[in-house]
Amino acid sequence: MQRSRRPRGTNSRKISISVSEADLRLLSARAERAYGGNVSAVIHELAATLRRQEATDRLLDLLGGDAVTDAEMDAVRSELAGRSSKRRRVA
Repeated sequence: MQRSRRPRGTNSRKISISVSEADLRLLSARAERAYGGNVSAVIHELAATLRRQEATDRLLDLLGGDAVTDAEMDAVRSELAGRSSKRRRVA
C-alpha cells in the first residue's frame, strides 16, 4: 500500500546531494515500495526518524541517562509493536 505524501503546505527546499550507487539503489527501492517512486518522500521519512532520535538523545541527556544503542532501540520498538525481543519467564 502506498503511503500518502507529505501534508500540503509543508515548506520544502530543493537540495543536491551525492550518495553512493548502493545507497541510491536503496533509496530508490524504498521510494518505489512506499511512495510511488518519490525519493524526496524517503528523505522526508529519514529526517522524521532523525528528529525522533535527536529528541530521544535530548531526553536522555535531560534525565542523565546513557546513550541508547541501536540494538536497544530495536528491542524497544519490538516491544512497543507487541513483539518481545527476549523470552520472558512466567512465574
